Amino acid sequence: MTKWAHRFSAATVAAVTVTTIFPATAMSAVRSSPVSAVSQARETASQARGTAVNLKVTEKVRRALADAYWTQYYGPYLRKHHPGTGRKKVDGPKKVYYGKVRSAGKDVYWAVGSIGVKGDPISYQDGPHVWRRSAHGAWSYRGDTGGCLDKAPKALLKIWHLRSYC
Repeated sequence: MTKWAHRFSAATVAAVTVTTIFPATAMSAVRSSPVSAVSQARETASQARGTAVNLKVTEKVRRALADAYWTQYYGPYLRKHHPGTGRKKVDGPKKVYYGKVRSAGKDVYWAVGSIGVKGDPISYQDGPHVWRRSAHGAWSYRGDTGGCLDKAPKALLKIWHLRSYC
């Protein structure tokens, strides 16, 4: 495709690509009008990837993210090696980006932010950290990233204006 794609307009390449991937949708759109075919193809492709929406972080969400970090990651280590250290030492999350991706009628929520444990400077490195939850589920701590944000959806990274350093 790269050998011939530069000879055609972006709309033509998109139409050919969409016709190949979504033939029924593309053909029904072509029957109505060429302009609506391209817009409908873009909409269909967008829905296949999911629609990203930026959301406002509430204190309730912030506490739930900290709880997930503590119970799923840091807490088990401390309970084993440093008994008596409690959840109240969790610092953050701070600088949190929060949003959802709607795909196939389902919402999946994502958060990216910095978090650590007071008194443990090493816990603050290798961020930002990533969390995920389904529409009615609990938050799942996905881990730290070391700057490589491949654990988060690209659509959300784009609206948050974040780059992944992989």
